[in-house]
Amino acid sequence: MLKALIKKEISEILYRLFRRGGRGKKDGKVRKTSGKGFMILLLVLALYLVAIFAVFAVSLCFSIAEIGMGWLYFLILAGGAVLFGTLGSVFSTCFTLYMAKDNDLLLSMPIPVKYVILSRLLSVYLLGLLYSGMISIPAVVVYLAVIGFSIPALLGGLVYILLISLVVLGLSCLLGWAVAKVMQRLKNRSFLTVLIALLFIVLYYVVYFRIMNHTKDLLAGVIAFGGRMEKQAPLIYLLGRVGEGDWLGMLAWTGIVGAFIGLLWVLLKKTFLSIATSTPTPKRAVYREKTARQGSPNIALLRKELRRFTASANYMLNCGLGMLILPAVGIYLLVKGKTLLLTLSMAFSTPGIASVGLGAICCILSSMMDISAPSVSLEGKSLWQVQCLPVTPWQVLRAKLTAHLALAAVPTVIWAVCVVIAAPDEPVLKLLMLAISLFAVLWVALLGLTLGVKMPNLTWSNEIVPIKQSATVIITIFSGFVLGLAVFGFYILFGAFIGATVYLSIVAALLLCADVLLWLWLRSRGAKHFAEL
Repeated sequence: MLKALIKKEISEILYRLFRRGGRGKKDGKVRKTSGKGFMILLLVLALYLVAIFAVFAVSLCFSIAEIGMGWLYFLILAGGAVLFGTLGSVFSTCFTLYMAKDNDLLLSMPIPVKYVILSRLLSVYLLGLLYSGMISIPAVVVYLAVIGFSIPALLGGLVYILLISLVVLGLSCLLGWAVAKVMQRLKNRSFLTVLIALLFIVLYYVVYFRIMNHTKDLLAGVIAFGGRMEKQAPLIYLLGRVGEGDWLGMLAWTGIVGAFIGLLWVLLKKTFLSIATSTPTPKRAVYREKTARQGSPNIALLRKELRRFTASANYMLNCGLGMLILPAVGIYLLVKGKTLLLTLSMAFSTPGIASVGLGAICCILSSMMDISAPSVSLEGKSLWQVQCLPVTPWQVLRAKLTAHLALAAVPTVIWAVCVVIAAPDEPVLKLLMLAISLFAVLWVALLGLTLGVKMPNLTWSNEIVPIKQSATVIITIFSGFVLGLAVFGFYILFGAFIGATVYLSIVAALLLCADVLLWLWLRSRGAKHFAEL
């Protein structure tokens, strides 16, 4: 029975990765092809993150491990791996473990509850291992390459990776349990999940920047710090020694983590049924007579899109995070960015570099507001309902585009006001930079909707698939990064020859032309393609 449940979980994971596209027999080929493309994009993104962490590990290893403080090297990277792994998996743990849609079906069968829990834990563990392994695996590989290969170090590295993944599993389950308990008592679960996620993200970056600010002090007093750690916090010291292949550290921390997982298992067995089978107490509706007002079809479609966005925590977190980051970066530039922009201007000694850099930043950050990208796929098997309404396909697509722009409007305006005040360049460059920012936001909205029409996934069983695991979303996000880097990079190469004003004018004109072309395609061929889905 347990083997069948584990096979089911693995098949669901593979289904989410490889099954793409629309409906029907004809779309089978589309699902297979786009699934391969998605895997390639996912692999590129994973390799990119691994490369970043590996570069950091190399610099840290040469600074610390070579002077005999390898335990501190492993300890620092263990903290990053646990934090990154927990943040990456905790928000899906609640819905994967406690609030999965098929919990009721599985629990109604003659299946032991512990088998259901174990099969669910497999998905949580693999997700946590994916995130934490991006740091822990490069840490072990870099250490073996820099310090030298040995059997104890290799064994210690493998135990180190396993222990970190189990700690991430335990923390993710505990935090998911806490979120599930709170969500039982609240009506609006989506906004609660978003709030908790934002708190964790803020906490992560606060801790990260504090560590970065004190890195030099830490490295300067590393020997004295190591002596104090060994005497005052021996368990933490032994955790770092695990990666070096210390037998005492491996035995001690294997026992600690084993006890932690054992207590977690007891907690899960006692609370899983009560949470998985709980039903929120419905609020008694009180009838109040109201006068119904007739609205236009366009307003009704727009309200539908906005309600769909605010009803899903996954949608808001994964596709609307840029709505907070864009104005936050603008406010930061307004408060402390003048020195940074002046330093940038002096470093490249190219006139107008500040405005070009701000335009490139907006291109990158606007791609994090990819609200339109999964909007077509989120219709799912209910797409026929929209197609049967007495509205044109373009009206449906326009409502999705309008919802994206309406949600992105306020963050973009706040960003624009802040950077106009903070940028040290002349007014003409500021206006061109603002034009590029606005055209970039429109580009992301149009590109996401275009890709959504061309590469829909209407057969998903979990909304996280079109929101987070679709090629449409990944391509839209990467397009913003590529666009921003291209805007800044080409100006470094050719800006001195043509000048900032001419360069920004060309970029703005090209972006405007691209927006117009996407708009025209959506109105004509895109609307026809949407009607045929």
